[in-house]
Amino acid sequence: MKLLDSLSQFRSTMRSDESFALFVKVAAAVARGETPQNPIARTISDIDLDTLIATSQRLLSEAPSERFAAIMDYVDALILGASNHGPDVWIRKGACLQLTKLIGDAPQVRFSFGMSLRPCMTFLASKRDQGTTATAEFCSPNTDECDFASDLAAIADLESHLTIVQAMPWDDHTTRKDAIEVILPPFGLDVSKYETLPQSLLSFLDLDERQSVRLNCETASISNALQRTLNRVIISTSDGELFRMVGTEKVARRNLIDSGRLKAVMAVPSGMMFANTGIKTNLVVIDPADKKADTVRLVDLGHATVTQKGRRGRLEVADDADWRALLDSQGSEDPTLVRDVDLDKVMANNTVLVPVRYLNSGARDRIDALLAKSDVAALEDIVELIRPVTISEDEEGEYTLFEAAPGDVNKRGFIAEPRREISVSRPKYNKAFNQQLRPGDVLLSIKGNVGITALAPDDVPKEGESVIWTSGQSMMILRPKQRIHVSSLALFEYLSNATVREHLQSIAGGTAIQTLAMKDIKSLPIPVPDDKTLADVEAGFAERQKLFDQIDALEHAVAKTRNQSWPHKVLFEGG
Repeated sequence: MKLLDSLSQFRSTMRSDESFALFVKVAAAVARGETPQNPIARTISDIDLDTLIATSQRLLSEAPSERFAAIMDYVDALILGASNHGPDVWIRKGACLQLTKLIGDAPQVRFSFGMSLRPCMTFLASKRDQGTTATAEFCSPNTDECDFASDLAAIADLESHLTIVQAMPWDDHTTRKDAIEVILPPFGLDVSKYETLPQSLLSFLDLDERQSVRLNCETASISNALQRTLNRVIISTSDGELFRMVGTEKVARRNLIDSGRLKAVMAVPSGMMFANTGIKTNLVVIDPADKKADTVRLVDLGHATVTQKGRRGRLEVADDADWRALLDSQGSEDPTLVRDVDLDKVMANNTVLVPVRYLNSGARDRIDALLAKSDVAALEDIVELIRPVTISEDEEGEYTLFEAAPGDVNKRGFIAEPRREISVSRPKYNKAFNQQLRPGDVLLSIKGNVGITALAPDDVPKEGESVIWTSGQSMMILRPKQRIHVSSLALFEYLSNATVREHLQSIAGGTAIQTLAMKDIKSLPIPVPDDKTLADVEAGFAERQKLFDQIDALEHAVAKTRNQSWPHKVLFEGG
């Protein structure tokens, strides 16, 4: 049965997702033997209500498996449509099927939060169709999500297999021995003020006063699962949860590593799993409590061998992909797809668990080969690391700041005159003194478009002038220490290399905006060239500048020749 055709007549009066929500309520009432009342569908007429009832009856005349498939297909059509309207709690079909494979043959599964609803229903429906007995619990603090789950279960004839609990997962203080748990928490939700957070969970995170610290739902879910679930756990997290160096996230990662239960972290490309967010996500797989390991499997689910291009260029799960096989196989010949990493190495990397940091090994290996043949120093030992602060504009400021950004780097590698111009008073001018650009400064973008590197030109405005150049917060100023005498040019040449930039991007983290952590910047190993190599660097850079001069001259000649012919000769300004 094609619900898309049956419900299309409501497009003139309401959005597709609205008509679907009303249909689910009506169909659930019919499935339970109740008489749907107009208040259920209060936004439509009695005639439209009768149409929804008739559509529901046609759907319910099908086998339960056909009903479920029709509903899933309809919602997928909503999500894939131009308007992208669909339920807020929904993950894409390919990811849902792979997630249920990760669950395996478990007879009991607990699904937490709204995004786990589709895997929950898919798991129960598949087990029923296979003739296997299985039960599930759907847990959410949201009333609408619980009602939606109840209605879908009624339509798909799954009510006897499903228990619905309106609560946070940690409200249940019992220890779950047999049930597998699937947790897809809302990203970034601060639960620190949630009154029922158990003291044991807070103590597990070294928290005494919950009001004074941020605690997001992902962190609380990981910690609660480690304490309460003895079987396998699958949790979806943002990159920030696996990267952030301050707050409770790092404590939770340390607890997870110390437990020995961390089985895998599987990186999921943006848009592949969740239909309503572009945030890159990860699936953290926690093994049963009786299993211990000293390695973690890292998997790139965005790898070309397991993905295919979908609509609008978005990556989708390839038809022949098998996430379960990637999780349980003996390994892979391709270390950019699957790699088992010692937990000691993760600890040495500040407990960062973002897979790309360890899977992008090609750049790291090439850099290591160079470092092995060079004198090496940590970046913080050879430069001052100056992190610019925000300086706001004054309406009648007597000084002018030109604030450099990655977009101001020209093709020669220098900062061109910055496009952002602000007027400031004397106090703010003084505040900008330390982040004023000076000849010899190297700038490195550490936020957003990570890894762009530039040199401050020799003719940058000098100290004390009424107009100066500074740097914005997306870039860090690397100012060579005078007592070290490191070459700014050599530092620029190294950091601007494509392999080095690839490595910098691989170690960046963040939920929405990629950012290099200060610890990683400080400890970044820098090869220090000898005098002969430095002379070669300077000669090569000078030769490039001559070539750029020739390119500029040729571009000027091309423009001049073009402007001598019609219609350019007539339309040329000043011609």
